[in-house]
Amino acid sequence: MTLPRMEPGRIDGARHVNEDLGEGQCWELLRSRTTGRVGFVHHGRVMILPVNYLVHENSIYFRTSADGMIGTPVARLQVSFQVDDFRSDRSEGWSVLVSGPFSRVVEPALLTQLWGKARVEPWAGGGRDLFVRIQPAEVTGKHVYLA
Repeated sequence: MTLPRMEPGRIDGARHVNEDLGEGQCWELLRSRTTGRVGFVHHGRVMILPVNYLVHENSIYFRTSADGMIGTPVARLQVSFQVDDFRSDRSEGWSVLVSGPFSRVVEPALLTQLWGKARVEPWAGGGRDLFVRIQPAEVTGKHVYLA
């Protein structure tokens, strides 16, 4: 994906441009990666864990352990998910944040589709047979670069 370039008058700092990404651009960037971070509150503590994921019909899916920290049937009303990339040598980067409700995937037809699309084996050890879904309530992104 080609990120938008600087427009005159868009400088927000000394020499950097801070640009909002449209939702379509955010989904393109989400589809371009396979590893991101999921954030949630666990026993009153903010947890942020890396996960291998896939995008299917504008939702985020990843596999986890049914008895692990993410998979236990604790009610998580909201989670956030982030992917990003940066180029230190160019002082440039982007970030996409998806926030929304979290749920276990139990629909047989959807599970069949997801298992057929699962390209990346989760990096975490042990069995990762539970698919979970983040349904986006909000999708935002930023692109920062040197003017």
